[in-house]
Amino acid sequence: MTCFTSSLRVHSSVRIRLPCEFPRRIATRTRHKYRVQAGFIQYLKDPTISPILTSTLIAAGTVSFNLVAGLVTEKKRADLQLEVEQQRNFAKAQQELQSLTARYRGPLLEAVVDLENRMWHLANATSEWQTSEGIVSEQEVMYTLFNLAQFLGYVEVVRREGPREDAFLQAGNPQGSDTLATLVEGLRFVMSAASGNLVDWGDVSEPRDHPGSRTRRTGEDLIEWTPIQQYQLKVDDQLRVPRGTQRAIGALMLTTPSGSDRHYTMDFAQFCDRYTKDPVFAEWLKPSHDDIINLAIGDNWKGQGPFPMGRWSRVLLLQQMLIDAEDLLDPTYVRVPKARRTRLMPIEYGPLPALSEYQRKLRRLARSTTIGEYSRSLNDVSKWSKSVSSIDEAQLEAMRKHLGGQSTRTHSSRANGKAVHESRHEM
Repeated sequence: MTCFTSSLRVHSSVRIRLPCEFPRRIATRTRHKYRVQAGFIQYLKDPTISPILTSTLIAAGTVSFNLVAGLVTEKKRADLQLEVEQQRNFAKAQQELQSLTARYRGPLLEAVVDLENRMWHLANATSEWQTSEGIVSEQEVMYTLFNLAQFLGYVEVVRREGPREDAFLQAGNPQGSDTLATLVEGLRFVMSAASGNLVDWGDVSEPRDHPGSRTRRTGEDLIEWTPIQQYQLKVDDQLRVPRGTQRAIGALMLTTPSGSDRHYTMDFAQFCDRYTKDPVFAEWLKPSHDDIINLAIGDNWKGQGPFPMGRWSRVLLLQQMLIDAEDLLDPTYVRVPKARRTRLMPIEYGPLPALSEYQRKLRRLARSTTIGEYSRSLNDVSKWSKSVSSIDEAQLEAMRKHLGGQSTRTHSSRANGKAVHESRHEM
């Protein structure tokens, strides 16, 4: 059937499109599209337009390429600057750690070793404590007292000038507390706690907290808990040194002012001379002097543990914790061999926080010998990246290789693609 019309008038205001109208509309649009394309091609073939258009396209491409290249270079320069700054902070932290190790860790370790030896010999009643007349040697008593005072002197140095702020905020420390500070607090507690408090911490069957990180009681527990006052009156408690006395003795032992590059305590001859001539100095030390004599002339240690509380409890606990200090400060057994680190009658308590990490840093520090050279090379790289206005890819790569080589020699580790820089703050 022939289609004579493309639409029917159903109503004066309504026009219905029939299917035969659509092919004509599509053909019309297609012819218009081809005419536009043909006109554009003719326009491009115009000898006056083609060079202008070509130059415009080339200029736009050049600008785009330079912009992208510039952004890439600037990003690499910024990344290099960030890496340089991170490595410089790492080198600075390592230099501080080396300085702190020389100033504090070495002398403190020596004081720990000397005091532990005296506690061992005191408990075992070795023959050196007796004179030829069979009485206690005053020189041995004074030397033991001197080692106790010397240890408190270096503990006071650590408290005054140790890097406490950085150490307590150290990233990766699981208990939020510094390893060495926890150990020192444990030693202070063992020496200073009233006998009832010491029994309350140690004379239990359940796992004990480390004495340096004891859990505080809550308000309800404090209301129900009462110190064992009667027990404190009955026990033969020897070698108790209150906290204030510990600090006073430590301060009196120091012979160098605060802020010195290296701190020293008085030697044994100076100590004995001052003890006999300075009554104020002797007054702080007299209780400990008498306790050492009482331990030397009284009942000998017969192998009992520190609990139940007795006359040897503090000596045994102090000797055990001093061995812990040797393990912490001398993890490679350079100063004291493993065979000499015997605990007389050890008890179980919680571990020091981040102990293995602390010891690992000390081992790495002992191997790190290029910190100064590494820091100087970082300054060179920083100067290069700031002085050159436009750094090409080859220069950037050369800088990274130089930086990476130095970083490898200082044992800088990487994890998940990011540099892990471990500052120090600890001894």
